[in-house]
Amino acid sequence: MRVDEGLNRFLSPGTVMGAIGMAAGLAALVVSLSGIAGAASNGARLIHKGEIAPGAVTAKALAPGAVRSRAIAGEAVTSAKLGDGAVNKRVLKKAVVTSKAIAPNAVTAGAIAPGSVYGGALAKRNLHITPIKDSDSVASNPEWTAGDTGSAVCGPGEALIGTGFAMVQPGNREVTWLQALPVLSGTGDSVSGRFASNSGGTAEGEIVAICLGGP
Repeated sequence: MRVDEGLNRFLSPGTVMGAIGMAAGLAALVVSLSGIAGAASNGARLIHKGEIAPGAVTAKALAPGAVRSRAIAGEAVTSAKLGDGAVNKRVLKKAVVTSKAIAPNAVTAGAIAPGSVYGGALAKRNLHITPIKDSDSVASNPEWTAGDTGSAVCGPGEALIGTGFAMVQPGNREVTWLQALPVLSGTGDSVSGRFASNSGGTAEGEIVAICLGGP
């Protein structure tokens, strides 16, 4: 390629290198702008924990369901990092806390609030009631009659937690209860009851078993 001799006199090496540098700078600027545009089109960049100020992320700043179990590292959430009352029945799904999720000796007497564990919180409570007849034949005579024993029996898989007895019909009021005895057995818990009467067969009692559990 021939260059005009007059023009060649004005093109010093410094001029040529300056033009080449300007072209390279423009090319770098184009690449940089392309990278910024590409990052913006992808949505967002990754934020590391070192870039987040302490206390910057609070419960109010998180959308419902934003933090899932897969995003939490093992043993990342400990009791020391949870505020008092932060975990309660309102924030826990049904059956989410199982025996496998509880460490050995994690639940002690000191960790249980007074009155938080009772029969109704552990399982369903059931009443089993059996009537008892008056065995007396002659009312208001000198001889009282001890009636037969009746039994109220817990259902399959139930455990006896309480007993009761009631005179639902007192007759002539010459009656008295004799026993309300709990019976614990491998074949089924129960309560036996009986009363004595001088009401001539007009009284009636009931024996009650209060049981816990079952299907």
